[in-house]
Amino acid sequence: MKLIKSVLVLFLLIVVMWRCTSEQEPIPDDCVANGVTLVLDTKTDANCGLADGSISVNASGAGGSFTYTVNGQPADASGTFQNLAAGSYVIVATEAGGCTAELTVEVLNADGVNATADTSVSSCENPTGSITINATGGATPYEYKLDDGAFGNSASFNAIGAGDYEVTVRDASGCEVTLQVNVKSDVTFGEINTIIQTNCAVPGCHAGNQGPDLRVAGNITGSANRIQIRTGARTMPPPSSGRSLTDAEIEKIACWVADGAPGS
Repeated sequence: MKLIKSVLVLFLLIVVMWRCTSEQEPIPDDCVANGVTLVLDTKTDANCGLADGSISVNASGAGGSFTYTVNGQPADASGTFQNLAAGSYVIVATEAGGCTAELTVEVLNADGVNATADTSVSSCENPTGSITINATGGATPYEYKLDDGAFGNSASFNAIGAGDYEVTVRDASGCEVTLQVNVKSDVTFGEINTIIQTNCAVPGCHAGNQGPDLRVAGNITGSANRIQIRTGARTMPPPSSGRSLTDAEIEKIACWVADGAPGS
């Protein structure tokens, strides 16, 4: 009888460990210790109405070659980007192992309107954020457009949700500048950490004996995308743990990742 009980206990332990192990995905731990650095080398501003600006950046670290995106689109692997109109450009360098770095560069109108944006955070559940544009130079009056909407006279956009937006400013001469604007949510890392510690960094899974160790803040931020995918699919925490996340908790994780997964 004792032998049977011992076998049953061993079997249950194997099942639990297998359930947790099956959810693991390695994270690039070296990204924390040997992260990618991305710096601006040179920048040439554009002439009004012309796409004749350029940006050159240099990526280093993590020991690999790099690929680049500019405003989410694949770009020249040399790190030099040409034929750019005035506006803001979000450049992401990605090393072969998956480590990344991000840099935002403003290409100005050398002879026309330029602009900056101020934002306020939005509730994760409801669109309460705002964008206010400050335009200078060129010929007044200015007009403003959010994403693919129509131009209007208001420099403010209200009741918008967290996320990425494109704002275009046009002056009286027709000169334009386009900004990439990110509206953050009101979700804090403290909230995310509480959700993870309570439900995911649990004995038998991600509490030290199985990787990643989600008791460590750097491992939470380093595996943010994986956490979002697995919590969204409701495979994390595993059903075997007896824990589950509410829809609101899953939405908070998604908002936090959309904000760039900031740490404490």
